[in-house]
Amino acid sequence: MLKEFNMETDYINQITIYHFSDLHFGKYHICNPDDPTAHNDGIPSLGELVSNDLQNEVKDSPVIIAVSGDFTQACQYKEFVQADDFLNKVLSSKTFEKLNKSDVFMVPGNHDVVFNSSHAEERFQPYCNFYNKFYKGFRENIGPNESLSLTQVHKLNKDGNKILFAEINCCMYVQNDTVDKSRGQVGIDAITKLKEVLENYSKESDFDDHIKIAMIHHHVVLLPSFIEPGRGVDSIMNANYLLEVLSDYGFHIILHGHKHYPQIFSYDPLPLWGKSKNNIPQLVVSGGSCGSSELPNGMARCNTYGIIKIKWHPKSQQARIKVETRGLENYGPNGKLLPSLWKWKEVNVTDKAIATHMNLPKPKFVETFDWDSDDRIEYYKQLRGSMPVVELIPSLVPGQAFEARAWIASHWEQKQDEQLVKVEWSAGPKFKKKQIANFDTNPNFCIAYQYYGPMVIEAKMTFADKYTATAFVYAHMPKKDI
Repeated sequence: MLKEFNMETDYINQITIYHFSDLHFGKYHICNPDDPTAHNDGIPSLGELVSNDLQNEVKDSPVIIAVSGDFTQACQYKEFVQADDFLNKVLSSKTFEKLNKSDVFMVPGNHDVVFNSSHAEERFQPYCNFYNKFYKGFRENIGPNESLSLTQVHKLNKDGNKILFAEINCCMYVQNDTVDKSRGQVGIDAITKLKEVLENYSKESDFDDHIKIAMIHHHVVLLPSFIEPGRGVDSIMNANYLLEVLSDYGFHIILHGHKHYPQIFSYDPLPLWGKSKNNIPQLVVSGGSCGSSELPNGMARCNTYGIIKIKWHPKSQQARIKVETRGLENYGPNGKLLPSLWKWKEVNVTDKAIATHMNLPKPKFVETFDWDSDDRIEYYKQLRGSMPVVELIPSLVPGQAFEARAWIASHWEQKQDEQLVKVEWSAGPKFKKKQIANFDTNPNFCIAYQYYGPMVIEAKMTFADKYTATAFVYAHMPKKDI
C-alpha cells in the first residue's frame, strides 16, 4: 500500500510576506508635486498606488505585512500621519481583507527618531505615538522611555501555519553629531532579552515547526553595494552576537531596509576552528525604498516592494523562499510619466531553496570488486543516453509537501535522426493526467509534480525515428539525517 503524506505529523508551514521599506513620507517622497509650491491634486498617494497593484494578487497562502522602518523623512507629526494613512489604505485592499493590525509588523528606522536630541525618551516620542495609535486595541502601548520593548517576538498561527516573527529595534542610539548618526546598533541587553524569549519558546514541542522571520532596519551584513562614500560603516553594531542568536534558533529569513537597494543573499558562514553547526542558512532580503525619490545610482533603479513566499518543511529541514520584487514604473523614455500612468510591474523573481544539507544517507564501508554490468550498458543503449532525473524542493502550493521537478539529462550526444522529441510523463494515483513535453517548446523536457508523498515517475520517450523507450525514476520523501 502506498504511504500517504500525514498532514498531522508532516505538516508544512507556508506564509506570504508583503515587505515594504523606507516609505519616507516627507520632503523626498515620490508622490510630492515636482514643485513644492504646487498642489498635489491628481497625484495618487503611495497607498493608492500599492492598493491598486494589489487588487489582482492571487492569495494562495496566509499573508502578513512587514515594514522595515523609515516611515518618515524627518520624524515629523504630519509624516507619521501619512504613514498611518498608508498602512490603513493598504490594509483596506482586497488582498488583505481578512487581515487586521495584528498581522502587520514594523520596526523604526533611523529617520523615525528625533535626530538632534540626546535623550532617548525624546528621540522615540513621535514614533511611539505613531506605534500606539496604529496598534490601539491590538498591542500594549509602549512608552518612549521603553524603546527596548520595541524589540519583541510575536508568535502567531495563520490557518494552521505557525509563524515566529522577531521585530528588532536597531535605532536606539541614532543621534546627530555622534558615531551613531547613521549606523544601527542593537544593544547587548536587547540581544540578551531576545535570546531569553527565544529560549523559552524553544522549549515548546512545536518550536521547530514555525517559520521564523526576523526584521530590522539597518543591514546586518556589510556588502560592497551598501557602502556609500562619506557615510562610514553604517551597518549594525553587535551584528555578530545578533546573527549567532538568530542562527542558533533557526531563523529562515532576515528582512531589512535602510540602503534603498533591493538585494538578496544567503548568510551561511562556517567557522573552521572546530566542528561546524548544521544550522539552516539564513536568507537576507534587503528591501529597496517603496517611497523615496533618493535612490542609489543605476540605470535600472526604481522604487520597490517585495512579495515573499516561504515554505518550511521541518522534518527534512528544508525551506523554499520565493521573492518577487515589484518596481514602480514612473519614468518613460522622455522623462517622468504623468502620475495617473504610474504602475507597478514585476522587475525580478528569485526562487531559493535552503537546507542544512543533512538529507543524504551516510555511506558505510562496503566490499568492492572489479566488474562492469552488461545490463547497465544495455540500459544506456535502450534509452539512447536519455536519462530521467528528479530533484526535490519544498512546494509553494499550499497543502503540498514537495515539488518533484523531473527532466531528461542527455548522457551522450545523439544523432539527429535519433534525437529525443517528446516525453510523456506520468506519476502516482493523484496525477490522473499525463504531462507531455516536446523538444520544440521544452528542450530539456522539464515538468513538475506537487506531491504529498513518495512516488515513481514514469517517462515514456519518443525519438525522431519513432523509436520509443520507457524509464522510471523514484521521488522520495526527504528527511533530515536520513
